[in-house]
Amino acid sequence: MFALNYGRVCAQAVDQIEKKPIYHYRPGSKLLSVGTFGCNLDCDCCQNAALASSGPEGRSEPVTSPEELVSFALDKKVQGIAFTFNEPVVWSEFIIDTGRLAKERHLYIMMNTNGYVETGPLKDLLESVDVFKVDVKGFRDEFYRVNCGGTLSPVLRACQMIREGGRHLELAYLIIPGLNDGKEELNDFFGWAAGLGREVPIHLYRFMPAHRLSHLQPTGMQPMREAKARAISQGLRFVYLSGMVEGDEHQTYCPGCSSLVIGRAATEVSEKVVYEGNRLSKFCPSYSEIDDRTIEGRCASCGEIIYKNA
Repeated sequence: MFALNYGRVCAQAVDQIEKKPIYHYRPGSKLLSVGTFGCNLDCDCCQNAALASSGPEGRSEPVTSPEELVSFALDKKVQGIAFTFNEPVVWSEFIIDTGRLAKERHLYIMMNTNGYVETGPLKDLLESVDVFKVDVKGFRDEFYRVNCGGTLSPVLRACQMIREGGRHLELAYLIIPGLNDGKEELNDFFGWAAGLGREVPIHLYRFMPAHRLSHLQPTGMQPMREAKARAISQGLRFVYLSGMVEGDEHQTYCPGCSSLVIGRAATEVSEKVVYEGNRLSKFCPSYSEIDDRTIEGRCASCGEIIYKNA
């Protein structure tokens, strides 16, 4: 068997880690973000279908070796490499090989994934990947079967393995009106997330019409704020309405004393990433300034732990 996408980088950009979004790991650090083609799910709401749904036919990208990618990242003076844009699990072999070399050069590895992966490959990935952002598409098996072509349980299992493996985890949930936004479903998701760890950051996204759900309306701000309040009532300590420029929903406040501990000055997206004429979604805005007011990851006012990897 041959991996047809090994080293075939279809999209790349230099980003802040906050753009993934990851808010509680090395705030303000820079990443070389790369993606290939393909995905192991088929989501009706896919924001990057042009890349995720494409295959190996007619590919023109040269094969990039792990050594070349790590060298390029160092030339860009970034602190890590992010595998994103499409589903990284589909080129796990390349991530694992790159991760081994990256660690030797003091670069961290991040994956922006749907978490739909078997235990064997995930165990291998846990040896190479430091940071995971997992998109939980919904919290019902029916939603996964009908809207994603998969099932929920492998995703929940992957999140548990990431936590048990001591890797940094943040979760995202795209709230789609009428499909995965029921109060009971959201409460179940928030309760499960709190069971993983109350300190696990949660990023709630507004749905915007895309792919096979272009006929739906965007999620209103009131339901978004209600969902955030529901998450906080479940004991979750860091809940964000991510992907927004306005307001203070992307700021981090201390759950102990409510002080602003990490400020993020948001701007419009500053860089376009295009694949075959289609602009790829990067979800979150760029940030002109990251104001980390913590002392080695702790609140300067009360000493509450905000992140452990300062």
